[in-house]
Amino acid sequence: MRIGLVTTSYPRFPGDPAGGFVAEHAAYLTRAGHDVEVIAAGGASARDAAAGSIQVRWVPAPRGLFDGAGAPEALAGGGRMHLAAARFSLALAREVGRRAPTWDAAVAHWLVPSALAALVAARRLPLLAIAHSGDVHLLRRLRAIRAMAALCSRGGVQLSFVTEELRRLFLERAPGCAGHSQVCPMGIDLARLRAARLPADGHRAGPADRGAVASAAPATVLFLGRLVPVKGVDVLVRAAARWRCGARLVIAGAGPLEPTLRGLAARTAPGRVTFAGQILGPDRDRALAGADLVALPSIRVEGGRSEGLPLVALEAMAAGAAVVASSVGGLAELPAAAVTRVVPGDADALAAAIDGLLLDPARRTAQTTAQDRLIISFDWAAVGPRLLPPPPVARSAP
Repeated sequence: MRIGLVTTSYPRFPGDPAGGFVAEHAAYLTRAGHDVEVIAAGGASARDAAAGSIQVRWVPAPRGLFDGAGAPEALAGGGRMHLAAARFSLALAREVGRRAPTWDAAVAHWLVPSALAALVAARRLPLLAIAHSGDVHLLRRLRAIRAMAALCSRGGVQLSFVTEELRRLFLERAPGCAGHSQVCPMGIDLARLRAARLPADGHRAGPADRGAVASAAPATVLFLGRLVPVKGVDVLVRAAARWRCGARLVIAGAGPLEPTLRGLAARTAPGRVTFAGQILGPDRDRALAGADLVALPSIRVEGGRSEGLPLVALEAMAAGAAVVASSVGGLAELPAAAVTRVVPGDADALAAAIDGLLLDPARRTAQTTAQDRLIISFDWAAVGPRLLPPPPVARSAP
């Protein structure tokens, strides 16, 4: 089957974290025997290219719309960015319409603009439309869920939401879509992430190993992601000033809040916080594997928007780090045995949770053992079969 994959986020260079899970989805589809062509948002200078057997065609997008802080933050500013987004959406639909006659089915990451482009420009194709979070919240804010649901009501459309909360929010306005919707997270490359646990001598590092060296070096708490409000990194910096375990906090990422966070760290937790910048490719996997604990202090922002299910939580589990996360969005749907959850926005509770794991090796080992059992179900081998587009309708002979 020839599948067109439409997305606003796709890696622009080797190791680029932007849309990495979309690239892994495309790779899974090729391993499953399908021919994949990607239509993705790119910079004005982007050129069509082949990544292995996957053809990538770039649609120029305005600077700052999908890169940098991300589309939800860019669109929150309104004004010219909304106009730029509308123009990009039309260009995306035109490119989908141009390429769709060569496809048997389509997959779209993000309901808007990707799924919308496929629904309008490739009306006869079976479609898997995947909602990640910002798209559902944008549709709610625009009061456009019912309109989107009407387009999705034709046969051959499957809706997939990365969390149960997103599905519930969508179905509150469009209950008729329940029968052709599902909840399915994105997958992870479990083998690659587990391999990052292997140090040079081939001995697999684990919680017991980390405990053995705890007296020689302070534990590491890692944040890895964009430095934007919804991530709640300021809460984590304040928590670093309050935990008792002596851990150092490493913030790996880039974004518009970096200057503010640096100032906060200098005032409240001097000497405890390191800003590592953006970490890419294998270095990213090694950073996860080298952390004692990965923190995801996500919050809800204006309008009730929260994250879907940040894949860094699952990647951290696969790499062997304990996970502490806010009880919000898809993070709240992870099993309690595999993640220590805290009230979002509460720096004291976050510091106490981090102390609880880093000062009690047995507790941390129990959690990482539960994580190891859980994470198998998120490997692409398990998730991928649920993220295939509906089969094409057989065409009758003339």
